[in-house]
Amino acid sequence: MDGGSGNIQGILLKALQTTVVIGGGIVGASVAFHLARRGVQVTVIEADEPGHGASRVSYAWINGRDKSPYHYHELNRRSQDMWRRFVDELRADVGLVWGGEMRWTVTAEGAAELKARVAELQSWGYSIREMPVEEVGEMEPGVALGDATSVSYTESDGHVDPVRVANACLARVVELGGIVKTGEQVVGLARSGDAITRVRTDRNEYACDSVVIAAGAKTPDLASMAGLHVQNTHSPGATVVTSVLQAPLFNSIIAMHTPRDAAGVLLNMRQLTDGRVMVHGGTHDGSLGDNSLEDAEMLLDETARYLPVTENLNVEEVRRALRPMPPDGFPVIGRLPTAPNVYVTYTHSGVTLAPMIGEMAALEITSGAEVELLTPYRPGRFT
Repeated sequence: MDGGSGNIQGILLKALQTTVVIGGGIVGASVAFHLARRGVQVTVIEADEPGHGASRVSYAWINGRDKSPYHYHELNRRSQDMWRRFVDELRADVGLVWGGEMRWTVTAEGAAELKARVAELQSWGYSIREMPVEEVGEMEPGVALGDATSVSYTESDGHVDPVRVANACLARVVELGGIVKTGEQVVGLARSGDAITRVRTDRNEYACDSVVIAAGAKTPDLASMAGLHVQNTHSPGATVVTSVLQAPLFNSIIAMHTPRDAAGVLLNMRQLTDGRVMVHGGTHDGSLGDNSLEDAEMLLDETARYLPVTENLNVEEVRRALRPMPPDGFPVIGRLPTAPNVYVTYTHSGVTLAPMIGEMAALEITSGAEVELLTPYRPGRFT
């Protein structure tokens, strides 16, 4: 473990009594659910409503497509493969859809880069291939490619509704005897020796034998109360959700990314299961400003260039949140060296990684095992 190994056996025995999970987004809810399934008495504390932070804003693309280096790609791909079983265990409709992702290039240089990435991902065993441009017209006749120089298609990618996932997880926590508290802000952690024994909120105080901090972009502030000092990289995110499209956005795929080597706004598009369309990309860095509605409408105009079926849609909402983003871009998962009964799950790509992090965190917390796959992501690298 990351320090305090002499106390681990005692911590494990106590952890099966009461664990407080701070954060009810998709990652925290997954951890809580997997702990409850292992017989842990769980109390979840969420400052807002479950999944209403970065989870709700997320483009929610389940993938390993843009994850490098190999160890990080493999972490994401392993979690991607766990999603079906995860949803089966939740016993709920969470809007999970499969079908793959497509993107293309419009320059010779872009085509060379795409070909190289496809080759690399294939060598890693990922289900991606380069498609003949003429095949795209058969697969997705509604997509206006323009003068495409190359096209890639990843068969295994999907997307999901993170808010529904979080709510489904927490519903199962309650079914299994756990407690969910919403609208409570954690204001302090009380220490006894090298352990955190009480979690204080602006309303209550909760005795605990172990703590999981899974509060998204707020995780560094909470972890600092337990001795880990790491700063969230400022990374605002935003997505635009449209009115309902009364037709399928795509024939086969479930996510599309416009050319990264083209001039203009970069876009990512997917269709929610209720028919609305989510647009991401031009808003990837949260750049929608004071004229956010005007900017969002501009994104819809740009979207219609590539997907004419969207030309009559209206902006229904603009979602914003500060995204969790560790300083080196990689997850922070594991016990704190400064407080061995505190376990941190802090990551970008939380939607893809939620099943993996939830299951592996619960395994490590309840058994004392050290999952080798998580070795590069331990909190100790920041001490």
